[in-house]
Amino acid sequence: MYLVIAGGGDVGTGLARALHTEHDVVVVDRSPEAAERLANYDVRVVVGNATDPEVLREAGVDQADAFVAATSIDEVNLISSLLAKGLGAREALCFVGRADYAEVLTDPRTMDILGTRIDRVLWPQRSLAQEILEIILIPKALDTEELAGGRLRLIEYLVEEGGPYAHRYLGDLQWPEGTRLLGLVRKGEFLSARESDFAELVLEPGDHLIFVATRDSFPILHAYFAGTERVRRVMIVGGGAVGYIVARELERSGVELCLIELDPARAAWLSEQLPRTLVLQGDGTDLELLEAENIEETDVLVAVTNNDEKNLLVSLLAKQVGVEKVITRVGRSENRPLFERVGIDIPLTPRQAAVREVIHHLTPGGVEHLAVIEDKVELIEVAVTEPYHGQKLGDLPLPPKAVAVAVLRPRLAELARSDLELHLGDRLLILTPRELTDRVAGALGRRTPA
Repeated sequence: MYLVIAGGGDVGTGLARALHTEHDVVVVDRSPEAAERLANYDVRVVVGNATDPEVLREAGVDQADAFVAATSIDEVNLISSLLAKGLGAREALCFVGRADYAEVLTDPRTMDILGTRIDRVLWPQRSLAQEILEIILIPKALDTEELAGGRLRLIEYLVEEGGPYAHRYLGDLQWPEGTRLLGLVRKGEFLSARESDFAELVLEPGDHLIFVATRDSFPILHAYFAGTERVRRVMIVGGGAVGYIVARELERSGVELCLIELDPARAAWLSEQLPRTLVLQGDGTDLELLEAENIEETDVLVAVTNNDEKNLLVSLLAKQVGVEKVITRVGRSENRPLFERVGIDIPLTPRQAAVREVIHHLTPGGVEHLAVIEDKVELIEVAVTEPYHGQKLGDLPLPPKAVAVAVLRPRLAELARSDLELHLGDRLLILTPRELTDRVAGALGRRTPA
């Protein structure tokens, strides 16, 4: 595919890096520094304004299979998307940061007035809020994804110092029926359960265990890590789009909520919109304010201001007073390793959600990218092709670090077994290190030439 991306910032650069090996990628950005950031990738950079038709023509937007507007300015994204469609781009995907823009641009009446259609409107904040909600409502989980329409769940747990699994051999541990340990992430490296020495590993505090579980077995597995624990009190610092969505959805769950917002006008609006939430106007980094609201009794703190430094400080204060789970928004993806290094439990970036959504939409050839874990491991879905019809799952040519998760069939999802026979129409879920994604998909015969 021929792709033109407007914006060489965090999102645009992340997309270009993820897509350049499979597609012809052109990035349009006003700053020459974009070329420096992408110098090590097979990406052409056009320096100029994405709202200038001549710049878009230079980028070849009239030949583009897809145009992705991913600048930091909503209005630029909107105008450039409409121009790209007018100049001949087959598809236009437009990122927006404001909720009202997302609502307006997805209203069919708007497209009728404009005379053209933006094919997909992407709002990373909504995806990020949904990710935060799932983590909050499942205590002890670092990350979780529903699969196969809710029939399966991918879930990640932390091995804690003093917990029941630290310093134990993996081969000595038994997990509930209907669950599979797929692997673990240790110091940024994914170790697959298929590797020959996996059972001989001794679990270390800080390891992240990755499981798949059926709908019925998930509560049993979860009890292994969380017991009967449930979230009762949540504090949110930052009342922007993400904080508001999280609070609005949590009000339905019955948890006790406190939201702190610095801007007086925004705090007043939030107070009107969130009747079951205690909304406070103040600085979330003010320790006296946090202590006055009994932060030490909070089960989960969510720091989602638009300032990474403030989110980091709030998170560190929460950890210092003993908050068990801290979920932190990291606006700049290059800051994520710093957050992890200082002990923040769950640093999440809107870019991750944005890149996943675009890749999922654009990926050809029957390969769907379903989830990314810690920027290291990817869950993909691949169709079974003719050469593998009738073969056993254990005979697939997968590298040792890739592990089959499940086989999806109409109205049925089966956890992977080596003796499971494959048929045309089946869909395979495979967990693989991101650097092996192309190799795995290619080995199964689903790579389509760009």
